[in-house]
Amino acid sequence: MDWRSVASYIGTLLEILGILILIPALISWIYSDGLYPAFFAAAIISFIAGTLLDKRFQKADLTISSAMVISALVFLLASLIGCIPFMFYAAPLDAFFEASSGFTTTGLTVLNPEMLPPSLLFWRAMTQWIGGIGIILIFILLVASPGISASYLYKAEGRTERIEPGIKNTVRKMFVIYGIYTFAGILLLTAAGMPAFHSIMNTFTSLSTGGFTPTNLSVAAYNSVFIEAILIVLMVLGATSFFIHDMFLRKRFRDVLRNPEFRLFWILIVAFTLLLLLSMITFPEGFRYSVFYAFSALTTTGMTNAVVDPGGMTKLLLLLMMIIGGYAGSTAGGIKLIRAAAIGKSIPWIGKKISLPEEAVVPFKLGNKVFKNSELSVISLYVSIYLVVLGASSVGLTILGYSPVDSIFQAASAEGTVGLSVMDTTTMHPAGKLILIFNMFIGRLEIFPFMVLVYVVYRGLSKSFRNRKHEERE
Repeated sequence: MDWRSVASYIGTLLEILGILILIPALISWIYSDGLYPAFFAAAIISFIAGTLLDKRFQKADLTISSAMVISALVFLLASLIGCIPFMFYAAPLDAFFEASSGFTTTGLTVLNPEMLPPSLLFWRAMTQWIGGIGIILIFILLVASPGISASYLYKAEGRTERIEPGIKNTVRKMFVIYGIYTFAGILLLTAAGMPAFHSIMNTFTSLSTGGFTPTNLSVAAYNSVFIEAILIVLMVLGATSFFIHDMFLRKRFRDVLRNPEFRLFWILIVAFTLLLLLSMITFPEGFRYSVFYAFSALTTTGMTNAVVDPGGMTKLLLLLMMIIGGYAGSTAGGIKLIRAAAIGKSIPWIGKKISLPEEAVVPFKLGNKVFKNSELSVISLYVSIYLVVLGASSVGLTILGYSPVDSIFQAASAEGTVGLSVMDTTTMHPAGKLILIFNMFIGRLEIFPFMVLVYVVYRGLSKSFRNRKHEERE
């Protein structure tokens, strides 16, 4: 691991973050809410720290493990710096929780949004917009192409497919798509009657599948079917991979319809909507609630359009959708549709493979893609670790005094970066908040970058310990 090169890359990323933090500082100055010194302080800290790292060390070609370490560290550092403005309205841990929930596009909150100044509300939404597209992709877009390193950084962000031959051209097109949808969402929500400032924030947080809203009642505060319909469209756009967007914009509609993730997404939406409707049949507007909750949970956005106390059946359905999540290569969380489809299809495939002679070749095919055994092994490992983390986190919350069902639901919401909640996070024990923060990072980083970071740190500490022991013997 070339830590000097890693430090230089992180330095540039912190410089970019420092510049981005100036935007809410400008919002604070416009609204005269008195918080611009906090944003300036965060921007200066980020930019100076980044400049020192960038100038002190030299960039070199990265390995995939180095790129994953950068991906893990940048989310942690962005949350640490991004929480500075929140400290004026919350304790340090709560401020870090809020910033982490923002950058990981989770949407769980420990603050009362209606008590926050406009600039801080904007910053909450902006952290999710940045977290949705990824600060590393912003780096690739703005900084001169680092060659093979760009490819590794792109993969470390959880992206695999390209929509253009080169990584930089792919990222540029992704930002064009993201920007057009953002602009369109703001216009549509404003036209539907939502206040312009709220339209900006809700577009940021629905398109990024984050879920932060400027009201305590979430989307229910607007009580508008038209607004909910627009937000559903934005949630779906955010939870759909950029690869599918590109196919659609190129008018390759047949390819879109043949895509296994596209088919599975809409099958699940219809199925879960009907099942939710059965569980909410006693509510006057059960169909409206069921449709919105199905899209909100499966896209891992976490917005709500009603004050509904989910019963046992409703919790189970929402739990399943939060675990599955959206498309790979999108802003959504969860294990992703493609992995869920692969796990589901692998059960009959294994049965067929076992029943045939050993020399028989039984390809595993999903759509037009043939999966290698190594790819299936990685998917199985990922899902297994995901569920182990979910189980361990649920046990931890249960030990803190919450019911097992609520613990599983809350842990799944954090790990799936959803934001639906059945607990009062404001009064939660600090240990519980740390568990949820851990789950947020695991979910957003898609596990492997975090594992690489832990392994690299462990190896470094072990080597240091062995060297010290060796010196003592001499």
